[in-house]
Amino acid sequence: MTNLRTLALTALLFATAGLSLNAQITDQIKAHINHNFVIGDKALPPGEYTFRMEKNSGLNVMRVENQRGENVAQFEVRETTADHRPRHSELVFRKYGDTEFLRKIFEGGSRTGSEVTETGKQEARLVSQGQHFLEHTEEQQ
Repeated sequence: MTNLRTLALTALLFATAGLSLNAQITDQIKAHINHNFVIGDKALPPGEYTFRMEKNSGLNVMRVENQRGENVAQFEVRETTADHRPRHSELVFRKYGDTEFLRKIFEGGSRTGSEVTETGKQEARLVSQGQHFLEHTEEQQ
């Protein structure tokens, strides 16, 4: 009886671990961004970008490539959960005046996504000046 319980608990542990791993962003996300934006301290122009997890980063580092496949930014992320299940991939930005900062990325069909962990100097300065942000989501096709 003890062996049966141990086997059942082990199977439950592996099943739960598998669900957690499958919930994080593992596929690349292609995005068309029609405005300037900032990730950490890196300012990027409007354009076509591909977001993907860095290999061997434990799903904690994401990279951004431009349309030519050049690595234009790399940033740390952590798991986050949306309040809905997006049909398409979504990017969430915080906007202070005319400056937009990428905060979250969600893959279509999954409530679990990635959140940027780094707050850049520019955003920290805006916050310390008492500025408030408006958060908005851009759906990607």
